[in-house]
Amino acid sequence: MASACFSGRAGAATDSARPPSVPVAQQRSAAASAPSAQNIHLRYGVFVHGYHALSADADYVLQPWGYGVETHLYTVGLASWFLTLNLMSSTQGRFNGDDVAPISFNNSGFAHGEEETTHIDFDLSGPHVTVLLPVEKQREPLPEPELKQSIDMLSFLVELTHRLSLKHDCTLSRPIFDGVRLSYLEVHGPSQTTIPKDHGSYFKSDALKCEFTGRQIGGFSLSTHFKAAQSSPHQGAVWFVHDQQGGFIPARVEFAHYKLGQILVVLQSAPKISTVVRPQTH
Repeated sequence: MASACFSGRAGAATDSARPPSVPVAQQRSAAASAPSAQNIHLRYGVFVHGYHALSADADYVLQPWGYGVETHLYTVGLASWFLTLNLMSSTQGRFNGDDVAPISFNNSGFAHGEEETTHIDFDLSGPHVTVLLPVEKQREPLPEPELKQSIDMLSFLVELTHRLSLKHDCTLSRPIFDGVRLSYLEVHGPSQTTIPKDHGSYFKSDALKCEFTGRQIGGFSLSTHFKAAQSSPHQGAVWFVHDQQGGFIPARVEFAHYKLGQILVVLQSAPKISTVVRPQTH
């Protein structure tokens, strides 16, 4: 699951209205009565077949009415001799009870040997790709009902964390859209366990484990030889620990990738929590 489980990026590019936003006066009132917002910074090591090939930084702010997330995924060590990957992703959205309503998602940087940029706006009719570079042409059509209900991967992770915080439950299923591919994720749990101590894990404590199954359901390349593998269910799990200041934090993710095999994402340092300074209003 780490950024789609690595964020990527089909739908027709179109301009559309965003979901109804919370009125400014209501936001100001909520901001005035709520405690200061916290930015939570997390640093992960990403291991492919046990080898530390990538690192990922994540910053997120959760408010009672909504959320914002930024991530940076990049190659490290010897892996950067053979592969260059440097992607920045961000999302913002609103909470609607247990659910999330994303407003926009952006992904940009260098991958697959070229610069890539994707921007998606969301409204009640679904996602709308407003920027997609390079242009993707040779793809199968996307199933419309699932596309309309889809959200981005970062918003999915926020929804999972939000649901766990509110209900101690991570039963959740959603279509996930990255701008090109449409996938489907089903999560269930949690179960009480202890987080594994390998690969430099910062936390070595009790954890809640949510298990998931993911598969691609649309946007297959017309020239792919891997459609059967991509559309087959792949198993994975995410371990959450409870931090006194940061609440529930995803500390470990394991999942199977149809090409790369087993991928492990491990939180390797203490969460850094800082107060978000609000601009002065006059």
